[in-house]
Amino acid sequence: TLKGTPPILTKMSAASPLNGLVNIGMAADTLTLEGGTVHYGMNTVELTTLLKNNMNQPGREIRFVQFEEVGLTPQASAQLTEEMNVILPMGPLGLTFKGYPAVITSVKSTSALAGRVAQGMAVDYVTVNRRDYMDMNAVDLANLIKSTTDVPGRMMKLRLPSQTDEFSRIPDELEVVLPPGKLGVTFTGRPAVAKSFRDDSPIAASIPPGMFIDKFVMPDGYSQAGMSTRELVGLLNQFINEEGRCIVLRNAKTSQPSNPQVLYPMEKTVTISTGKLGLSFKGRNIARISRVHDDSKMKGICYKNMLVDSITVPGGSTFSGMTAKEAARILIDTKNVGGRTMTLKSPENSDISVRNISTDDASIGGSSQNMSDAFSTYSGATGATSGMSVRM
Repeated sequence: TLKGTPPILTKMSAASPLNGLVNIGMAADTLTLEGGTVHYGMNTVELTTLLKNNMNQPGREIRFVQFEEVGLTPQASAQLTEEMNVILPMGPLGLTFKGYPAVITSVKSTSALAGRVAQGMAVDYVTVNRRDYMDMNAVDLANLIKSTTDVPGRMMKLRLPSQTDEFSRIPDELEVVLPPGKLGVTFTGRPAVAKSFRDDSPIAASIPPGMFIDKFVMPDGYSQAGMSTRELVGLLNQFINEEGRCIVLRNAKTSQPSNPQVLYPMEKTVTISTGKLGLSFKGRNIARISRVHDDSKMKGICYKNMLVDSITVPGGSTFSGMTAKEAARILIDTKNVGGRTMTLKSPENSDISVRNISTDDASIGGSSQNMSDAFSTYSGATGATSGMSVRM
């Protein structure tokens, strides 16, 4: 039986393995566990708890001393240093934090970090599963440590509190270029935030906690802001194989989400593949793309709502100022011709080419009078650029 601080041996049964090795009245000085972790300065509750929690570990060792004669072993004291990285064990850390940035105010004698970290050091950031959690106060840090207690390999970066300019901060805005293919991330909310990552996610380390996705941007100038998670995931899937797509992140504590907005490139010329394109058009005056279908060959190249300014067919034929039916008829009649191009313009661009539709052009098989033949159509909204929708 042990009692007090330090733990004093007050009673021992005849069957105790300590019989003949230690005497009544001796104090438990240190406890060494498997792996070499040494615990100092324990009271009776702390010692018995450690013994119980590690009862199946081989090689446990208690050092008993005649307390009044030799005293206790002084605990190794960690020294303040400019910076250091500490791998955190799983389970409770035995540390107390205070303030912003979070400063270590006490280290329990039973802590696995005793002798390794010093009181007075401040936490710069904690890395969990390749993500750096930064800019935390004591409450934020304690919640993170508690919620990830079973995660192996956590790392804590410590600095002197006086190094204010060296501490990591969540940026107000951050642009992340996305690789082609699946990202291995789950988003949630509006605005969208990264909720979780697969182990093989190529962007887990690039998206800091505490930021939301404010904007999706393509290299040609197309962008969409103020998205919901559903809208963001739709865009990521639509342009999954495109190089150079990126997301713009904003700090959730210091920034507000942008208002919903779609911006288009003012002008874009695309090469049209042969065969069926998987595009739908609307417009009684000027054709515009009303839908890019999931199976479209032009997916990731064309954008919904852009105006069709002109179509050029190799051999010198250029058509402009077309209605939806006319644009679709030209594309269908030349579907086997390679090298065709289509110039698209932003809905905000008022510089539209003048109408140029030849009724007897050899490049197409019909005239402006019979271009309504052989299309499946449905009624749309009325207006200058609405009406019947033509899919091809």
